[in-house]
This record gives sequence, C-alpha cells and structure tokens, in this order.
Amino acid sequence: MYKLLLTIFLFACCLGSSSAHYKVDTQTELQMTFSYAYIRVEGKFLSKKLKVRVDLGDSDEQIAEGEKLSEILTNKKSYAAILNYMSKIGYELVNTFDLTDNYNGSGGTSGIIYVMKKAEEN
Repeated sequence: MYKLLLTIFLFACCLGSSSAHYKVDTQTELQMTFSYAYIRVEGKFLSKKLKVRVDLGDSDEQIAEGEKLSEILTNKKSYAAILNYMSKIGYELVNTFDLTDNYNGSGGTSGIIYVMKKAEEN
C-alpha cells in the first residue's frame, strides 16, 4: 500500500511539473499582425544600376510610402543592398521569385521579386 501511494504521489508531482513548462501565452500571438512588401527589382538597360518598384498596399499612405522607398532603392548596384536597407527598417524576407524572359528560344533572369514582411503591434 505504501508503494502504491508513493507511486501515485510521484506520478502526480511529475505530471504537474511537466505541464507547467508548456504554458503558451496565446494573447500576445493573436495581437501580432504583419504588413507585407512586394519588391520588384530589375536591371536598367545598359547600366549596372537597379530599378526598384515597392508595393506596400492600396491605401494612400501605403502608396506614398511605397513610392518613397522605390526612389530610395532605385539606382542601387547590389541586390543585397536592397535587402539590407529593408532589413534595417524592420522587414524580414519571406520569399523570392525570379523574373524570366524567353526570346527565340533563349532566355534568362531579368530580375527578382522579394516578398517581405514587417511585424506590427496593435
């Protein structure tokens, strides 16, 4: 009888302590929202500089901010410089896509698209 009570007591203590370690705060996860940026980067004709178009959304302030970022990032010479700048202002890379062209059976990459996100608190 003593061994049975001791086993039940130890089992209850272990069960209680292991469940205490996995407490998840779901309220903070629900409050986290993201804004996304769609960044199209292409090379300029006969130049090493890049042409950048940033799309942040449809609202007037998102369009204005996207145009401002497009002006800042256009004429950079490096794809990494664009990623570094966006990272400094809080964006994180989500995905990349290649822009490809095909002409008379030959083709190649003409640019790249970055999809980035930025965490915003409500």
